[in-house]
Amino acid sequence: MILYALPISNYCSKVRIVLRYKGLPHEVLPPPDGYGSEAYKQHVPSGKIPGLVEGDLVLSESETINEYLEERFPEPTLLPGTAAQRARIRQVSRHHDLAVEPTLRALFREVAPATRRPEAIAERADELKRHLDLLVTLTEPQPFLLTPTLSLADVGYAPTFLLGELLWREFGLSWSLPEPLQPWWAAVQAVPAVAETLQEAEAATLAWIQSKQ
Repeated sequence: MILYALPISNYCSKVRIVLRYKGLPHEVLPPPDGYGSEAYKQHVPSGKIPGLVEGDLVLSESETINEYLEERFPEPTLLPGTAAQRARIRQVSRHHDLAVEPTLRALFREVAPATRRPEAIAERADELKRHLDLLVTLTEPQPFLLTPTLSLADVGYAPTFLLGELLWREFGLSWSLPEPLQPWWAAVQAVPAVAETLQEAEAATLAWIQSKQ
């Protein structure tokens, strides 16, 4: 099993957490000539990362990959419970992919101090607060967002919130999660598969931020 990925990508980290949590042997490779390149499209036609290749199967999109891994290797489960409970897990995961992560990713253009726009940062910070307030209403930490153990609802938020913390530090802002999410943040960082992935993501992100100075 080959995963084409870069440690700075939250979506790649999301898949790496699942692979590690399930103990699945895999090789991680950077996309040849960068994602979107013609060389990479020879392996993953969409040109997107992450890309998973297992024999003749080629997948992109982190959510698709993670749900495939859950069905193919159901233990330890990351999508437990009844149909209704699994639907709530998927809902929370989609909220990450479609709302929370894109809001933070939009701030990449503000990292270079020479072109930084404080008003754009403030606007995105307000937008993120609205998304996090909604996340609180969609979840019931126990201590993970919807479950007693790690689920697919958790795996995207961990690297994305790390990114938020590092960006806020660069912008000279104070980063904090809503109070109901704080016990979850402590619990998710204690999961070895998450901790190892976050360590890689932090190193890559800090190096990228430094390159923009």
